[in-house]
Amino acid sequence: MNTKYHTRLTSENSRIIVLDYLRVFAVIVLFFFHLGMVWVPEWNFHFKQETQWFWLQHILLISSPWRMGLLWFIAGTSLYFMQQKYGLAFLLTRRSNAILLPLLTGIYCIVPIQLFVEMTQKGAIDTSVGYFFIQFYFGANDYFNGFSAGIWHHVDVNHLWFLRSLWRFTLLLVIFHLPLKWVRNSLGNFNSVWLLLLVSISLFASQIEESDLQRDIYGFACSVWGYFFGGQVQFWGWLRDRRGALIAFAIILTLSYEVGFKVVGYQPDNLPIKTIALWSYYLAKVFSVFAILALADKVFVTANPAVVKANGYVFPLYVIHQSVIIGVSYFITNTALSAPTAMALSAVVSMLLCFLLLLLCKYSAVTGLFLGKKAPASHWLSGKTAQMIITVCTLPLALRLVGLI
Repeated sequence: MNTKYHTRLTSENSRIIVLDYLRVFAVIVLFFFHLGMVWVPEWNFHFKQETQWFWLQHILLISSPWRMGLLWFIAGTSLYFMQQKYGLAFLLTRRSNAILLPLLTGIYCIVPIQLFVEMTQKGAIDTSVGYFFIQFYFGANDYFNGFSAGIWHHVDVNHLWFLRSLWRFTLLLVIFHLPLKWVRNSLGNFNSVWLLLLVSISLFASQIEESDLQRDIYGFACSVWGYFFGGQVQFWGWLRDRRGALIAFAIILTLSYEVGFKVVGYQPDNLPIKTIALWSYYLAKVFSVFAILALADKVFVTANPAVVKANGYVFPLYVIHQSVIIGVSYFITNTALSAPTAMALSAVVSMLLCFLLLLLCKYSAVTGLFLGKKAPASHWLSGKTAQMIITVCTLPLALRLVGLI
């Protein structure tokens, strides 16, 4: 691998240029995916509007296999660089706080909006938002009968399951640091065997019925591969040398499951087509991730200060976006607008509200910290006292996530 390629891979401050772009790209894709989930027919979501927009299903299916795998690969690579730069103690303290505090904020202040909308639409409640939150914090548990699955009774993670799993994965990487370090130092160069091993793990996970376990196995595998290979120049060279083949195969898989699912919609008993569609979808969960990495490495060559700055807002946007979309869509669809107009207006208002909240994060370090934006190094929130307070406040959640309480 030559030096010229290395300069394309990293910027002057050792950031991986392509991952800066992809981190922003992935969360934007996620935003519009969850917006579409409100309007797409058949698929379950916390708030639904009845449409016959089956075309929207096929648009969402384009990103459905790979969107989370890409985020997990990026997360694993980031964890490796954090460990290398700051050490294991950083992952157990400041990084842990940076995940658990937004998760705690989310499950008590942001996710409940989704629960209110869901319970209202299903006819379980008919109250104001204010009365709902009083019941959420101080009411009896039987108020939430039928909606009690969560971390603590009705207190659930919803879309923030990613943060819950990210914290657990971080803990596992710390606990198994030595064997992982040995494997990483011994594995040598990335090759097709490692790709096929990840495919095998993904296929195994896809056969597990329990959804949380299924996505955690797949997510952990993708994050470990990012941890092992995301920072290796040789890995990116391997992708570059096979870019055409990876992209072509990803396109073939996408067409296979898109066409297959369309045919199955008309011929539900067509087992061969259904099998081909499903296995194409499962394979795309890995091959499409690698194809996107390879393509992005070609497109995103030069570091952009705006993209680097935007990376600081990816975490808060992830925390708030789904509740904003559901809350805004619920309000707008109560008006007498047509479905296309309501969807377009929901998109515009949701983006505007997210922008305003992110702007608040920019000018309020406290708000930013609670939503996952790193406080300036000189700010008191970055001091040891503040970090210790955060650790104490999030300790019950941490113990709950590992099953100790």
